[in-house]
Amino acid sequence: MADKSGDAGFYIQDDWKVTQRLTINMGLRYEWSSPFTERFNRLVVVDYAADSGVYVPRAPGCAPDPAPCDWTGKEIMGISRLAGPGHRTANVDKNNFGPRLGFAYRLGDKTVIRGGAGVYYGFNVATNFQYVGTPWYKNVQIYMSKDGGITPYASLSNPFPVGFVGPPNGIYGTLSQWGFDNGYNLNDGLRNAEIYQWNIGLERELPGNMLVEVNFVANRSTHLPFNGYDGTRNRNFLSRQDRETWGSDGLAELVPNPFLPFFQGPDAIFNEPDSIYNDDMVPRGNLLRPYPQFDGSFGGYPEFVANSRYNSLQVRFEKRYSSGLNFTGNYTFSKLTDDNSLEFNPWVGNLQASGELQDRTDLKAERSISGVDTPQRLAFAVSYELPFGRGKLLGKQARRALDAVIGGWKVNAFVSFQSGNPIGVHLVDGRLADGAQRPNITGNPRGASNVKDVVNGSFNFFNVDAFSDPGDQVPGNAPRYFSSLRSDGINNLDFSIFKSFEIKEGMLLQLRAEFFNFTNTARFGFPDESYGSTDFGNIYSQSNSSRHGQLGIRFVF
Repeated sequence: MADKSGDAGFYIQDDWKVTQRLTINMGLRYEWSSPFTERFNRLVVVDYAADSGVYVPRAPGCAPDPAPCDWTGKEIMGISRLAGPGHRTANVDKNNFGPRLGFAYRLGDKTVIRGGAGVYYGFNVATNFQYVGTPWYKNVQIYMSKDGGITPYASLSNPFPVGFVGPPNGIYGTLSQWGFDNGYNLNDGLRNAEIYQWNIGLERELPGNMLVEVNFVANRSTHLPFNGYDGTRNRNFLSRQDRETWGSDGLAELVPNPFLPFFQGPDAIFNEPDSIYNDDMVPRGNLLRPYPQFDGSFGGYPEFVANSRYNSLQVRFEKRYSSGLNFTGNYTFSKLTDDNSLEFNPWVGNLQASGELQDRTDLKAERSISGVDTPQRLAFAVSYELPFGRGKLLGKQARRALDAVIGGWKVNAFVSFQSGNPIGVHLVDGRLADGAQRPNITGNPRGASNVKDVVNGSFNFFNVDAFSDPGDQVPGNAPRYFSSLRSDGINNLDFSIFKSFEIKEGMLLQLRAEFFNFTNTARFGFPDESYGSTDFGNIYSQSNSSRHGQLGIRFVF
């Protein structure tokens, strides 16, 4: 496989000094991304709206009454466009103009107001991929049973009763993957995320070499990929009406297979003996999906319809070096909401465990506090030269031997405090087709107020009585994430002490001792978020490392 993509951009900027006090910065950026291509054209661009040209009639042997068959004939929509010289990839978003404007106004010798706004664009998700199209690779499935466990099919001694069947390598053209899952990664309709940012702030110099800066910073993003890892990539999902009408048992019930003549018999199009569409009966749910020719998903890129909003108050403070001391730090008070938090990085934090899409037919219900929201964060670093040794407050007249021992020591400390991340809850055995079912919630979902009480087994993290099962094929009313339910926050101190010995000009030897999590404070992991599990609400893990340190010698010349 040999993928190739491109990314380019142009930027112009001008700084205009309007007066001695006011400066304005203006800029405009244009950028575009060329989606990846593959040297040998082993790619597929799925087309959901195209007519396949195939009409599938009533299943063979069905009675005139359609009730036992649930199928009266259908024109099949949705095709797989194999890449070729005239169409090698998905479309390009060509509207990415990003204007920028900023200003700085000096109120006095020690006070400045700054602000700015701009339009930015997210990286095109089609500029990097590592797999060829589905017709050229295959996930080999083992069917232990084809009728819900009633009759055995495969076994450990014979896991592939029809043999080990390889991929078709594109021989079926636009009808590729009939009878199989067709979850791929390309389709037209690509959009770069649009990111609107603005800020305004005041910077003030205070006595004692102190500097304080206060800013309001905001961000609104649109056209984000909606659950990019999975979520809306699959367009072959059941309607809410069909889910609730048939329920889990009805959807799994086997009914006559109308696709059988395309896989078996003299007029067969496909020679794929390991597809269940060779069988006389298939699950009813397959035939109720909008693209019933596929045994599973039919998808490319996710829908670019998600939004996020971020608002924050940010305070930065700094004391410049004097009397051996300097420090810098910042405090942020913020809120981040979004429609989804997964995008293409579900392995970050706890996102994949609790942030999955529940109901593909109701995307509005996914809006909640973001899975990466941290409303408060305080972090600061301190550096202090200890007042010991020759010329210092203590030991001004120390002899050189004593000064070599007590003089020249410096300490550094980095301290961080941060709120925990929101927690989401899902059912351990959800009964919602095509989605991760969440429970119903009534009342306060929080149990123990102290994480340590959960760890020692005194309390459950959740108020279990506040949760309930919404029922078969019914979405729960719990939000994707609870703002009031959060993991253990960060409370950490890293500390180091070091001393330098000057051998001669331009050459020194430095001894260092560094300690991480110096106070040995535990940060406990997320509770079990699977409602219905025997471990629901229990905590068994720790997110950080215990105190540890290292000693080092550094030679500078």
